[in-house]
Amino acid sequence: MVSNITTPSQGVSSLHQSLRYFPGKGQSKFCYELPATNGTTYLVRTTFRYGIYDGGSILKPTSFQLQIDTSNVALIKPDNSSIWESVIEVTMSAVAPQIYVCLAPTNPGTDVPFINAIELRELGPLMYPKARQGYMMITRYRYNFGSDHDLRHPDDKYDRLWRKYPRSNAPLSRLVSAPRGQNVAVETPYSRDEAPAAVMNTALTWPVNFIFPFNVTGGRNYVVLLWFAEMELTAQVQSRVFEVGIDENWQAPAIDILNVTKRIMYEAYEWGYGSIALSGTSTIAFRATTGSLLGPILNAMEVYEVSDPVQPRTDMQDVAAINAIKLYWPNLKTWTGDPCLALPYDWTSCSVDTDPRITMLKLDGYNLTGSIPTTTILKLPELTVLSLGNNSLNESVVPDLSALKQLQQLHLQNNNFSGVFPAWVTNLPNLQELFVEGNNFTGYVPQSLFNKTKYKFTYTPSDRLCTGSSPGNCTTTLGTPPVMPASSSMSSSTKMAIIIGTATGVLGLMLIGLIVCLWRCKRKLLHYSNSVSSRQLLKADPEAAFASSAKSQTMAYSFKEVKEATNNFQIQISEGSFGPVYKGKLSDGREVAVKRCRPCNKQGAIEFFDEVQTLARIHHRNLAALIGFCKDAQEQILLYEYLSNSDLWTHLHGDSGKHLPWSTRLSIALDVASAIEYLHTDCNPSIIHRDVQPRNILLTRNMTAKLVDFAFAKFTSEQDPTLQVYSVDVKGTAGYLDPEYAVSHHLSDKSDVYSFGVVLLELISGQEPIDKTASDRNPLLIEWTRPLLAEDDIKAVVDPSLGDKYNEDCMWKVAELGMMCVEPRPFNRPTMAEVVQELREAITLEGIAHPSLMTPLSPRSAQSSGPL
Repeated sequence: MVSNITTPSQGVSSLHQSLRYFPGKGQSKFCYELPATNGTTYLVRTTFRYGIYDGGSILKPTSFQLQIDTSNVALIKPDNSSIWESVIEVTMSAVAPQIYVCLAPTNPGTDVPFINAIELRELGPLMYPKARQGYMMITRYRYNFGSDHDLRHPDDKYDRLWRKYPRSNAPLSRLVSAPRGQNVAVETPYSRDEAPAAVMNTALTWPVNFIFPFNVTGGRNYVVLLWFAEMELTAQVQSRVFEVGIDENWQAPAIDILNVTKRIMYEAYEWGYGSIALSGTSTIAFRATTGSLLGPILNAMEVYEVSDPVQPRTDMQDVAAINAIKLYWPNLKTWTGDPCLALPYDWTSCSVDTDPRITMLKLDGYNLTGSIPTTTILKLPELTVLSLGNNSLNESVVPDLSALKQLQQLHLQNNNFSGVFPAWVTNLPNLQELFVEGNNFTGYVPQSLFNKTKYKFTYTPSDRLCTGSSPGNCTTTLGTPPVMPASSSMSSSTKMAIIIGTATGVLGLMLIGLIVCLWRCKRKLLHYSNSVSSRQLLKADPEAAFASSAKSQTMAYSFKEVKEATNNFQIQISEGSFGPVYKGKLSDGREVAVKRCRPCNKQGAIEFFDEVQTLARIHHRNLAALIGFCKDAQEQILLYEYLSNSDLWTHLHGDSGKHLPWSTRLSIALDVASAIEYLHTDCNPSIIHRDVQPRNILLTRNMTAKLVDFAFAKFTSEQDPTLQVYSVDVKGTAGYLDPEYAVSHHLSDKSDVYSFGVVLLELISGQEPIDKTASDRNPLLIEWTRPLLAEDDIKAVVDPSLGDKYNEDCMWKVAELGMMCVEPRPFNRPTMAEVVQELREAITLEGIAHPSLMTPLSPRSAQSSGPL
């Protein structure tokens, strides 16, 4: 239904003065189909403005989900204010000739979705590559610095909405702009996403530095894009070089605009972060470098939230069949969008495969008339339920649907079917329910329908129906339920035949059970001795190889099993460079951490197989064990053991405030050091962890530490050659990342040593590596610790919660070891083998027991995984 807003506000676009709303139908979703070109990148903008269109009759605010294609994008919850408005923008790549925009009421039949406008804008072929990597980019804001008004089309040919950045939020800033008649060139090799000239012609500059909060939802990944253009002639003589830092991480290379543009003024330069994890308190800061005579400058900025990987649409053949059914039965024409995702139609159910398949048509009571569209329904080969009861269907002969071999339930009751009973139902091998009552069938009903166990068969008794041993021997009418011959009247030969048949059946079942048992044992216990033949099979048929290869304790799981284990990826417990991590529970009761690879990180089948081989050979008591993997056409997934006692960061800094005693901290340090040493020296090829930090140190119930994400580097490739991007998310975590990387862009085993040294100092002090609240001391843990140790003031460094419950000689030894690990030059740092030896000596000084000190340590004993 269409309604006008009753209290339009001044300045509201005419496009938003009316809306369409969807009351009272009880439908799970209402969708629009926007024409698109497959593979093209689009901006989809939706506007919701309540405007009291219903006269304020909504006493309880409505609530509904905005869904685009197969993804939930935003929850819309308007208040009763006439000025309430929400504009949601998504940048995405079309995967079909149409884009679905759907509104799904939280409570169908009660909540009333509405929408004012949908705008679709085609973007350039090279713009926003993240959207072409299997993600949606949800606009959080797009700022124009230096302008006093918002801009969109015609200033921006792509109709992006650029909001003015409030000068009140930029104290000490100075406005600079291009001279009259001079536009900043935006179609340059340095500006892939083409910020418009009207935006680039103005900027703000600061004397030395400035900082402002992102104001985003924490725990997500974001794309952050920045635009600069040099417009001050003094910059040709004086230098303008500045750094950009997120959360006080200043390891990105300094920015010299004129150096990039080859000394050409008025040229746009785009710079940014291709994917970075932000918290709710994250900030971005700009500061002039030493020697720079001019302060930082900023023309424009975009911030996008990165969605979860976009799930593929329903199988194309199934969608075509559903569309044909909707055309055939006009009662269903109001249903649009994907029949399975993000919510299925009320009358469909779907599989949990990578490409969902239609498994149920539940069309009872939809006022359907005419005949069954047999040809179309037969194009849904995965149907397990076909329910057409309580309609007005009429056919003299029910068409043969026996080609639907997966069908388990066929409901045809209470229609106007007539003619011969559909005896072809006996050719459905999996059929368990057959409801045909309330029709006018005649003729032969196969006797086997009455003999099956655990089989539901309902019909209307009629003298025109009969049963018997064959259609030619239809001796029993079905005016009343049939009475089968009593067993006492059987001949001895018949009884013997039944006994022999029964015995044969039992033996057959036992044989089948034995085969299944052997197969399942083989699936669990096959070792990597067959890896050579598996690789040969991979080269010929990768998917077949994965289907047939289960490695040692590492099992191959289907995508369906993984979705069932995670309840359709319901509980996300973390996010890494490999992709999101979900909690799951296997059918045998084991809890697992499920790592689902982002589309942009996927490897070829052979490379992924090699990775699984490598990971499955890694066994160490302080490394999380690989339980299994999943590989199909669309997915690459790893399953690890799940540890429920949280991570080291939570125990050191979390809200629960658990204070770890020094003995436990020391034991954790040796656990982690032993794991890293194993990765460096005992694995072939050796593995550089690249992200040693407390969030990647998980703890068992008895506080044994296990390092996770020890191979994520091999799965990560997020650098974008079309944009100068420095991505902290890819190369470690701020505060723990080797500063040598900023110079060499190379990580080595000594980079892990540096990160571990920071963790050691964190265990000693209880301080995070960067203290954003510090105002009277150096916020960097390393630089705060160094002078205190130089003054022999170890007590000023130690976490106050430890009191005096530690051996001071041990504490000094560990503190000095930590400072050795964070030496600026890698060759001055110890190896992890030397670190492990030093920590063993420290534990001896402290007088505590540790499993690695019980027996002589060797590569073999390090790999054994004893009880935790």
